[in-house]
This record gives sequence, structure tokens and C-alpha cells, in this order.
Amino acid sequence: MVEAKRIAVVYKTREPETLKVIGVVRKLLNPEAIAEYPLPSLVGKRLRDFDLIICLGGDGTLVRTCRVVENGCLILPVNMGKKGYLMEVDPENLESYLERYRNNDFLVEKSFKLRVDYGNRVLTAVNEAVIRNMIGLKQVELSVELEEGAFIVEGDGFLVSTPMGSSAYSLNAGGPFVLSNVNVLVCTPLCARKPLRPLIVNRDEVIKVKYLSGEEVQMIIDGEEAFKVDPREIIKITGSGETVNIIRFSDSFNIKRMSRVTGGGENG
Repeated sequence: MVEAKRIAVVYKTREPETLKVIGVVRKLLNPEAIAEYPLPSLVGKRLRDFDLIICLGGDGTLVRTCRVVENGCLILPVNMGKKGYLMEVDPENLESYLERYRNNDFLVEKSFKLRVDYGNRVLTAVNEAVIRNMIGLKQVELSVELEEGAFIVEGDGFLVSTPMGSSAYSLNAGGPFVLSNVNVLVCTPLCARKPLRPLIVNRDEVIKVKYLSGEEVQMIIDGEEAFKVDPREIIKITGSGETVNIIRFSDSFNIKRMSRVTGGGENG
């Protein structure tokens, strides 16, 4: 039997449906161990040393929660949105899944974050780091250097995503869907002038991106942080040692996620 001593409940807005779900959590788990965090209250903060973090919302809320979670805390996402590609649990089946959690009947999906070095900043990304034109009216020229050589991207930009992020911006830009347990980085050109295809590299690869010419460029981390890129600086992107640990109850959830994002339908 799993008894969580410190539990965080993260939610976007305090709506009636949210309060109802929090009530279910308090009924089935130790209410004295539960702390509630509206998502806006976590700006500039970190969640660490919790046995369980229950995230109420959609995919965006989950990504924002993962960005502030440290020390490998377990995260249980509960879908309060319309789509929730990354979500397995709904309010309707929450009670049964919480019972499975208490009985230690669950799996842990480990997804690594990105480490982004830019100037004197060290940033982390859950989904992706995007380097692209600021306004979108003119193309840019970027140098992308890998261990085995370099190439030029002429287009709207270039992004590097984690396997978890492969079903987000990267997929919409023509990148592949990658299972979350595969230790690779997905490199996707954005509207490239020449027919460049997405590239998959080892997670330990250090990808160096440099702005060469064209419209001013910005770097966007998880759609949350944006920085104007200095042409004198080199952006270094690689897989970090920090992981996102998400509770799953089915060993086939990766396939279900793929079916959801590609419109293939779910089987089982």
C-alpha cells in the first residue's frame, strides 16, 4: 500500500469541476498531506520533495507543471480539458485509478528534459526549444552543428524536441512521432527553403545553433519563455539528466497517444 506523505494538487482555475475532483482526491488520499497550488502561483517557483503531484487540466497545464517539478516527483495527470493527448485519467475514472495508485499498481513513464545553454543562462525545456524568425515575414539562415558535421537551415527556423514534445509543435511542423521511452532528440526544420527532413539524434548529442542572417530571431522554450537571439551567441541544446516522471496505468499508452495525435483511433 502506497501512502503519500506530501501531495500537491496543481490546477489552472478553481472551477466547480476542479473543486469536485479535489474533493475526490481528499476523500481517497490523506487530506492533511495535500497542498493546493493554482498554476499562476507557481511562476518563478519549484515543486520538489513531494511524493505525488496531481495535475488537473489539459496538456498545457501538464507541461507547465512539469516545468516547475524537480527531484523526480511522480506526476499524475487528470484531464480537465477537451483533448488531453498526454492524459490517461479522466474525472470519471479518477477514483479507480487512485485506488490503483494506493495499491502500487501503476507504471512510471520517464521522459527527459532538454538542457539549453545560451549565453550565461542554463534553461530547461519539457517539450521543445524553438529558434525562429520573430515576425514571420522573412526567412532566416541558421547554422546547425552536430558532432559529425554542420548544415545550414534556410526557412522560418529550427526546433529541437524531446520524445514527449514530439507530439506537439514538432509534429505539426512535419516531425515524427517518437515513443516516450526512446532516448533521442528530434530536430525539425521549420518551413525550410530546401527540402530538409527532420533528423533524429542521440539524446547526448550537443546541438549547436547559430544565427547567420535574415530576420531577427528569437528562441522560445515550451511556448512559455522567449529570448531575442544575439548573433554573437551559440545556442547549445542537449538532453539533460532531469526527468519528468508521469504515472501511467497502461503499458500501451504510447500507442494510444500516437493514435490520438494522428487521428488513427484507439484500440483498447
